[in-house]
Amino acid sequence: MTRPSNVQGLEDYDLVSLGASLGMCEVDLLTLSPARPRASIASKTHDGVTYLTGHIDFDVRGSLTVPDDACMLVYLHETGERSWCQGVGVESEMGVTLLRGTPTDFMFERGTRFTLVVAPYARFRARFMASDHADVDMAAQRLRLFSVTSDHLKRAYRQIRERVREADDLAFGPVEDLLDEHIRVALGSSSEERPVASRGRRAHYQVMRRAERFMRANLRRDIYSQELCQAAGASERGLRYAFDDLLGIPPNRYLAMLRLCTAHRSLVTAEAGRRSVKSVALSCGMWDLSRFAEKYRSVFGEQPRETLVRSAPADDLAPAEEFEGW
Repeated sequence: MTRPSNVQGLEDYDLVSLGASLGMCEVDLLTLSPARPRASIASKTHDGVTYLTGHIDFDVRGSLTVPDDACMLVYLHETGERSWCQGVGVESEMGVTLLRGTPTDFMFERGTRFTLVVAPYARFRARFMASDHADVDMAAQRLRLFSVTSDHLKRAYRQIRERVREADDLAFGPVEDLLDEHIRVALGSSSEERPVASRGRRAHYQVMRRAERFMRANLRRDIYSQELCQAAGASERGLRYAFDDLLGIPPNRYLAMLRLCTAHRSLVTAEAGRRSVKSVALSCGMWDLSRFAEKYRSVFGEQPRETLVRSAPADDLAPAEEFEGW
């Protein structure tokens, strides 16, 4: 579901629909911005390949997993200095290769513009083997992140972006040509052109991920600073530094956004057994329902009840008095 917007082609998105725009990939998104998520997404499918281009107008933390029968090529036209993939900082004009079954964590700053191509893994592997290199799995790290120094590859991704956004259904060239150039540039990149995280950044990433896992596992109850630090293996200051470095917000703010976004996902998907706003809010550890409704509206632009009513079949909804005013 999207709602129209009048600003530079951007639309208001719910996070579930935005994640679903990536099609076959399993995607989980969380907004870090205090305003409703906005984006511009366009996609086309040609010859079994999905081409998608987007502009994200909010800070987003997410994870995705590429299916076993697919691979994903990503080109970042523009992104902010705090954006990262697997904790490793990424920059504008950088390429990313995500192979089948690969779980990937990322954070993109507001203003990120990207183009991605989801192709059958068998076609990627065939082109890789034709390049006379070792097995794909052995070269996965070299393929993962790299600066795109090839003007030809930059131009190819710009053309994809333009064609996807065209109203006419323009034919795309053979995806094998793009695969060949993407593989060639990735494998030919020098160590200076393949970003790595510093030791301190890697430590921050691990601290943040451990804290995040603990939050998700205990979302229904109050989470105290001391136990969060213990789970993350860091002092309170170290935990705060890790979150500031990777997400730009303190741990308590991230926890609040995680609760809101988890509730948002439950309301959008209208999961069986969670048909009332009250049950969703309590399952996410938010006991003050009035405050929950206020925060929810400030981020998602509507009351929780409005999201639920729009998403769930009428005969599945709890009686109106259960969530009246929320």
